[in-house]
Amino acid sequence: MTIVVKGPGRSTMPEFASNIRLGLAAVPAVFRAFKNRRQAHYVADLPDYLLADLGIKRDDVHDALNTDWRQDPTYQLAVRAAKRRRAR
Repeated sequence: MTIVVKGPGRSTMPEFASNIRLGLAAVPAVFRAFKNRRQAHYVADLPDYLLADLGIKRDDVHDALNTDWRQDPTYQLAVRAAKRRRAR
């Protein structure tokens, strides 16, 4: 019995190996997303005057935290702060 199953003219082992590499590459991104989400929760606890110094509003923080778990809320907060800076 072999691990590599050969089909008509090709092996599925390279496809399996590329899927493993892709999965392993995604692991740090998932950890980074969870870490950034935890940091966004700390930002949500800041008083309004400090949020204004950062260029964001409390609604921005809540909107960013209510997104899908795979999205980075700190990136969304940075984009909103940059838009406000350009609008001035």
